[in-house]
Amino acid sequence: MRKHLWQVDRILVDLEDRDATVSLVHHISLSEITVRFRLRPEQLDDTSMALRRRVEALAAEIVLDLGSYLDLAPD
Repeated sequence: MRKHLWQVDRILVDLEDRDATVSLVHHISLSEITVRFRLRPEQLDDTSMALRRRVEALAAEIVLDLGSYLDLAPD
């Protein structure tokens, strides 16, 4: 699974509940994946741009981990 085939479409961070939702779109198939996860309190202590980059990186890592797992699964 190649990382550059995915584009972050939208990011939503609920600062009160620390929930993050990231939608990613695959360039070729136009499939959309929505990743939801909870941030630790200390992850919210940075600027908004740093938080955005961190949330994008976490979502990309989750998608890549899932893709790696699915690549290993037998048909």
